[in-house]
Amino acid sequence: MFQLLALAFSAATIITASSPGDPDFYNTVADIFSGPDCGNDSFVWADPIFGRGGNCQPLDRHDNTPDILSYRPTTIYPDCVVNLYTDSECQSTAYLAEVDQCVQAGIPFVSAFVQCPFSDNL
Repeated sequence: MFQLLALAFSAATIITASSPGDPDFYNTVADIFSGPDCGNDSFVWADPIFGRGGNCQPLDRHDNTPDILSYRPTTIYPDCVVNLYTDSECQSTAYLAEVDQCVQAGIPFVSAFVQCPFSDNL
């Protein structure tokens, strides 16, 4: 009985931890590319953007990503809007990122700003 109860609490924790608006919630997942046109030969990896949104976030959070020259979202949480930027303050031209659409700017993307219904700055 104790094991069943522990399993139920563990499952509830996992579900709660990944709810929209939680800091660790992936609001966007995208394939990132080190070359133009989202070509298979320049695929780097699938990368999440997580959190509540409403703020400028670096795309290379661990300083281990090659220049991101093209970007293709595979999943965006409903009613979230994703814009990519070529500067770290999200002050450059905004490039709208949409599911299954390749986005490129001619220079590397550095940051993203995701606005969701559950974002802090609504």
